[in-house]
Amino acid sequence: MSEPSEPSYAELAARVEVQDRVIAELRALVSELQGEVAALRRQVGRDSSNSSQPPSKDGLGSTPRTPRPSGGRARGGQPGRRGSGLERVAVPDRVCEVEPEACGGCGAGLAGAAGEIASTVQVFDIPPVAVSVTEYLMMRRTCAGCGHTTTAAPPAGVAGPTCYGPNVVAATTLLAASDVIGIERAADLMGALLGAPVSTGFVSRCLARLDGRLVRAGFEEELKDRLRAAAVIATDETPVNVAEEASKCYVYTVRTTRSHTGGRADLVWYGAAASRGHDAIDSFALLPGHTGVLVRDDYGGYTRHDAHLAGVQQCCAHLLRALTGVHAIDPQAQAWAEQAARALREAGAAVTTARATGATHLDPDLLARARRDYDQAIAVGISANLSRPWRKGENHPGLVLARRLQRKADQVWLFTTRFDVPWTNNASEQAVRGFKVNQKISGCWRTLTTLQRHCRIRSYLTTASNHAIKALDAIRDALTANPWMPPQTA
Repeated sequence: MSEPSEPSYAELAARVEVQDRVIAELRALVSELQGEVAALRRQVGRDSSNSSQPPSKDGLGSTPRTPRPSGGRARGGQPGRRGSGLERVAVPDRVCEVEPEACGGCGAGLAGAAGEIASTVQVFDIPPVAVSVTEYLMMRRTCAGCGHTTTAAPPAGVAGPTCYGPNVVAATTLLAASDVIGIERAADLMGALLGAPVSTGFVSRCLARLDGRLVRAGFEEELKDRLRAAAVIATDETPVNVAEEASKCYVYTVRTTRSHTGGRADLVWYGAAASRGHDAIDSFALLPGHTGVLVRDDYGGYTRHDAHLAGVQQCCAHLLRALTGVHAIDPQAQAWAEQAARALREAGAAVTTARATGATHLDPDLLARARRDYDQAIAVGISANLSRPWRKGENHPGLVLARRLQRKADQVWLFTTRFDVPWTNNASEQAVRGFKVNQKISGCWRTLTTLQRHCRIRSYLTTASNHAIKALDAIRDALTANPWMPPQTA
């Protein structure tokens, strides 16, 4: 039996060439799969603490958006903290003397015995709620001089053989206009708590009546005029479900930020549209006419207005969550994200401290140091992720984020030179949160028109409340054709 011949040099060279090609292909495949795995792990691990995903979509194992403070400190008020509660009034509506039943020593009666006030307690309560019926008698009188007969007109809001009065109408409207009670529950509560059983049709008519009064009075136009003229406004949006629409609709909010600096009460506007794009945003006629500073996230629908604005402040809360998400991909390789986040937090804390002490600007050295740390971190983020593998056809999220933070650094750091500009857009996010709660309770709005009506009513009640106007008073005033209007000075 003959021995097998040894492969020639040319054959060995060919085999090595094939093996090198296979190894290169496998390495490329491994690199691609590593990127896919990292992308999938990031997708699975995304929640409201490291992305713009709303807390309502967080799973049971998600990281809380506001983690428990370090150091073992419990949530809530800490020992030594001064609490708050009901403040005593100087002149109570009613004073009741409470007498002891008998002598605690011998049991004898104490009528006529000398006494003094031992202690006082003020009880804040409401009287028992019960519907009272008032019958109006429209009198008809005949003039003795000319013989003409005149009949009195019924008071405003009074019609038909029976009707509910302004207080029941206002209370029903307030319940139905809240974000946590739907029309059906408002009708139930009126019957159960107030002893005024009403139908869902009556509740709907109350809302339509209030909205009609606001439209006729031009409340929304006045509110938009004040917002356009404000030095700083903030905006945000959130998707909602509308039964008649095939796709998601969006609720928008635009608000002033005066409360950030302890100034006048804020104006808050809500609106709704069937899309999330330039046309929808422009149709509200708010941002196109504004020339001050806009606080927002980095959604592209807003960027077309940047050219005519005095400045833009990127929401640093969004950026911190994005940096947290990138850092979680690989804490060692993405350490730059933690450094950038730390620089932003330090700058935010420094601005808060400076404002509290009455300062109008940051210490230049402190600001320069924080900005230097940020710029260095971003440069490292770009360098470290230029060739790092990720999902095929996509750049690494760290590279995308670092480039964006570098390109828009002036919009990120505006709050450090303009103390009237908040460094986050949290107030706007909180403003639209009620609509998500409403959706959880009711499932959806039936039509876009009813959603827009709800937005207009919420704009009125929220802004009036911010200006210390009681909701029931605001509703009654509007229903009597005298709605509260946002002041010129706001």
